Amino acid sequence: MNKSDSISVFQLILLSMTFIGLKTHVMLISPLIKTAGRDAWITVLLTCLLTLIWVPLLVYVNKKTKGEHLFQWMKKHVNKSFTNVVIFLTIVYLTIMEIVTLRETITWINIIFLQRTPLIILVLLFGFTCCLLAATSIRTISIVNVFLLFFIVILGFFVSFTNFQFKDYSLLQPVLENGYFPVIKSIVFQGSGMVELLLLLLFLQHKVPQPISYKHLAVAAILLTGLTIGPLIGAITEFGPVEASKQRFPPYEEWGIASLGKFIEHIDFLSIYQWLSGTFIRISTFLFIMKELVSFQKGQKRFLLLILVVITVCTLAPITDFAFSNLLFFTIIPATFWLFVAFSLFLVVIVFLFSHKTRRDKSGIF
Repeated sequence: MNKSDSISVFQLILLSMTFIGLKTHVMLISPLIKTAGRDAWITVLLTCLLTLIWVPLLVYVNKKTKGEHLFQWMKKHVNKSFTNVVIFLTIVYLTIMEIVTLRETITWINIIFLQRTPLIILVLLFGFTCCLLAATSIRTISIVNVFLLFFIVILGFFVSFTNFQFKDYSLLQPVLENGYFPVIKSIVFQGSGMVELLLLLLFLQHKVPQPISYKHLAVAAILLTGLTIGPLIGAITEFGPVEASKQRFPPYEEWGIASLGKFIEHIDFLSIYQWLSGTFIRISTFLFIMKELVSFQKGQKRFLLLILVVITVCTLAPITDFAFSNLLFFTIIPATFWLFVAFSLFLVVIVFLFSHKTRRDKSGIF
């Protein structure tokens, strides 16, 4: 392991807050309220409980692979051709996630703040900046994340306390007014964010020299739950479950009613920093993981530029926001949840089988 390009477990947890937090804090609030209504907060807590039951699988894989690069371990112990297929599918998935993240961000910026700016300019500028950060190292990404996250958290508490005067917590009742089914049905939305812990833990485990334990992942899961439940309850108590379910980005709408006293209003521009910082770290980390997956070293920068071209073309595809939202909420997000749950189980099985096989071979037992 190159110690100059490694991060601590604490830095990994902070990275998860920004990397996954953008998705759970911004993108998933709307489908959660649409599906579970005023009981969406119960879904978030239930998903946290299920995540705490699921993360031991990740700890098991991390322990058995001894922190080695996951796909290098698979090439040595499973099959090189099969591993290359998994790597290719992973790159395809990561590219889709980058497109989704960039499309959501650019669409929001274009509608709210920069209506006359050509989309291609926004996409290229932001995408190229992410490529520059991804071309450095995971330590650089982590350091940048620490500075950005500090102000993200401060602004989050600021808008929460500022809007306290508008909150009516009676809107959270009655509890389970539509039964348990909507709560259980919406688990896939919050779960699609929590399962991305697999991306950070297993795909970057070779960058973390310290052993990763259950308590580390439990802390990350609890923090991500807090990042979701805060703006979620805020949206319901400030706008009501009916109005909040109609909003495309409820967290931004919360910024729309924030003010400083009676004379300073329209401070929603501060939300730009939160959203762009999260997108910057999320896409850069995706690109860095993709760079780590490819075996060649000399052409990595050209590879990142190729991915940027693909992302740009797909982000600018002529599809309406309504159609894109339906594709995201009803196909991509649920598919992400089930894909990562299945992949984690698959990893547990192959690690169990091949670690025991290696142990038998070393012992001379046939």
